[in-house]
Amino acid sequence: MSDELITRVEETLDKDEAQLKEDLPGLLDDIDGQEEELIGENPELFAQVIGRMGDIDIASFYEDEPEAGDQFQDLLWTGVNMLVEENPEIKDQIAADITANFEADDCPMQGHLDVNASEETITGGSGTVSDADLTLTGPADTLTGLITGGIDPVQGFMQQQYELDGSVQKGTQLASVMGEITDNVPN
Repeated sequence: MSDELITRVEETLDKDEAQLKEDLPGLLDDIDGQEEELIGENPELFAQVIGRMGDIDIASFYEDEPEAGDQFQDLLWTGVNMLVEENPEIKDQIAADITANFEADDCPMQGHLDVNASEETITGGSGTVSDADLTLTGPADTLTGLITGGIDPVQGFMQQQYELDGSVQKGTQLASVMGEITDNVPN
């Protein structure tokens, strides 16, 4: 990963929301294929990216830039996967295989995750998978917050910030895993 790209990411993150939304699609294009290297070598920069996404209206970003929204989601899931790989606390919570779809009700954002108990991994990305155990539906900001640590999965569900369709047992197991991710997302 070039120093020039790292500098560009840092400069983009310092911009106001309007300029950030404008610059993000091109920046995500440049990062595409280098997510693991970016996150592995610059975890603090990844934490800043997550933090800044909390400043953006995710639904309007997806409406305006659906391809860039999917690229952001792929970057985010790469970070989650790497976080799981490095944290035994998260791996300890992975007790069952779970597939879940995330579907925003305020924009075209869709994503999925796959918790694999035998491999102790969590992978995900844009788009949905067939035959998911669970479907989480809600505003894009809420669904992104579940992944980035901005929304506690249990509190969010109890406060009806999102809906859960599927087995309550699987939902509880997923909440444990997501809660541990929330606790370990760099900030």
